[in-house]
Amino acid sequence: MLQDSISKIKYLLVLAFLLVIPMQAKAGFDIEPIDQTDTGANRLIYYYDEVGRDTFIQLTNTSDEEVCVHVQIFNATLACEELDFFDCLTPGDTDVYDMSDLPAGIASNLVDTHGFVAISLTSGPEFSLIGMFRILDNDGDYEYRTNAAWSEDPLAFFEGFKILNFNDVNGNEFSDVVGITYVDLGFDQVFASPLIGTLFGDPFDPQNFILDDNEIPTSCSPVVFTCDDTTINYGIDNSIPNSQGFDRICNTNKLDGPVIGAVDSGWLFLPFINFVCFEADLDPTECPSEPFFVGFLGINNGNGTGSMDSWMSFSVFTEAVAVEE
Repeated sequence: MLQDSISKIKYLLVLAFLLVIPMQAKAGFDIEPIDQTDTGANRLIYYYDEVGRDTFIQLTNTSDEEVCVHVQIFNATLACEELDFFDCLTPGDTDVYDMSDLPAGIASNLVDTHGFVAISLTSGPEFSLIGMFRILDNDGDYEYRTNAAWSEDPLAFFEGFKILNFNDVNGNEFSDVVGITYVDLGFDQVFASPLIGTLFGDPFDPQNFILDDNEIPTSCSPVVFTCDDTTINYGIDNSIPNSQGFDRICNTNKLDGPVIGAVDSGWLFLPFINFVCFEADLDPTECPSEPFFVGFLGINNGNGTGSMDSWMSFSVFTEAVAVEE
């Protein structure tokens, strides 16, 4: 499991590594995780994947009053098309949304798509929402599950980097590094687009690196996460690619074990640079509102076991950043 080896990281400024509600992993560090959603939030962010899979989104009202929510679904496969509906939950109620069976025929537009879901509180006590999601292969051989993420707190993350741990302890076959960038349009809604992204790594310094278990780095190209078919979900490298076959962050084979001398564990170093926003003609522009980023790292060994953890990034610097081709 991912959290089995997370304590090896020497450089990590820990944010949050979450298990399924209500348990929460602290990975051996005696600190309080930041994006803790099992104690209540007013907005939750989920990843969904219906490409040969089934996704279930869970939402719970932890308060003793009725709450109402705005559920927004962003289809990254179709240029971040948005679909939405509203729902209300009685005190202590839990709803599970099957992404293949949603209200008003929405599910028919989500077949063979992937993207993200934002659920925002519209009425009721603040910080009363908790949630998680579960993604299952149709053949039952692959599964992710984790808490939904909460990124409302602008003080959550000011560090300029993130290190993601991965290993081949259980025979990993796939990796999914999901990055969700959105802007806050108010208390009850968010907005996302292929033209709004988060940039990790600079063409000059600092770059992204993949580090093997001997801490030997290999330089990788910068990467931008946007709400788009191939830039919301990446693989780590060629040896454990994305489970859906999308782009890799590093064009290496650092995890090509298990053979003698092979590297089968390591870290992905992602230095946060800035948020990037563009006009329709791809000219850089200021972001329309305050941007946020939520990431999910998933590793699975292909036999139904594995884990998915969350990571966050935030910056007060929202000016446009030009990305050179």
